[in-house]
Amino acid sequence: MNDYTIIRGGLSYGWISPEKSKLYSHGPETRVMYRNYIDDGTFMNLTSFTGWKFQTKSQWMGNLELVYNEDRLRDSLEISADRLYIVPGQYGALSFRGNLSTPMSNPFYLEFMTEAGQFYDGKRLSMRFQPTWNISRHLELGGTYNFDHVSVKKRDLSMTNHILGIKALYMFNTLLSVNAFIQYNTDYSGIITNLRIRYNPREGNDLYLVFNEDRNTDLYRELPVLPVYNSRAVMVKYTYTFNL
Repeated sequence: MNDYTIIRGGLSYGWISPEKSKLYSHGPETRVMYRNYIDDGTFMNLTSFTGWKFQTKSQWMGNLELVYNEDRLRDSLEISADRLYIVPGQYGALSFRGNLSTPMSNPFYLEFMTEAGQFYDGKRLSMRFQPTWNISRHLELGGTYNFDHVSVKKRDLSMTNHILGIKALYMFNTLLSVNAFIQYNTDYSGIITNLRIRYNPREGNDLYLVFNEDRNTDLYRELPVLPVYNSRAVMVKYTYTFNL
C-alpha cells in the first residue's frame, strides 16, 4: 500500500488464572486500522481483529481472531502475474486467524499461523511455520515455510504459492555477529539473499556491512528474457549515539 494515512487503535483485557490452572493469563482483545487515500482523502481500507489471546504457565502462547477487511480498490491489484488479479471495486471479507507458539525459552521452538476465509471476491487459505533452533550460545538456525492458496471461482482464477526460507545467526562474541537469510518464492521464481555483518564495539555504536541479492530462477517466464539479477547491492552503515 502506498500514499495513505492511517489511524490505529486497540483494546485488550486480561485475567491472571488461579494457581491450579494450566493457563497463566488469557483475555479478549480487539484492534482496528482505518486508512484513507492521501490525494483526495477518500476511504481506502478498514481492518479489524477481534479475538482471544492466552499464555500457559509452560509458556505456550497463542490467539484466535475473527478478521474483517473492507477494501476500496481504485486500480487493479495484481496478486500473481498472469494468474490472479483483483478488479477495482469495494470488497468486504471475513476470515479466521489463529497463532500458536511453543515455549521460546526452549532451545527449539515453533511458531504457527493459519488464516482461512474470504479474500476480495474469492477465498483464501494460508499457513506459516517458523521453527527456530538455538544450537549453542553462538549459533541460531531458523526456517520459514509459507503456503497460500487463493481461488476465485466465478472468474475461474486461482493461485498456489510456496515460500521457503532459511536463516542463520552466528555470534562470534558480544562485539561481532553475522546474520544470513535466504528465501525462495515459487510464484515469483526468485531467490532473495541477505547477508549482514554487525560490529558493535560499545553500546550506541554499530557498523554494518550488508549484501542484498535478488536472483531470477526462471529467466524465460516473461518476454523479453529476464536478467539473472533484478538487483545486487552492497551497503555500509554506521550509527553513533551521543548526548547533547
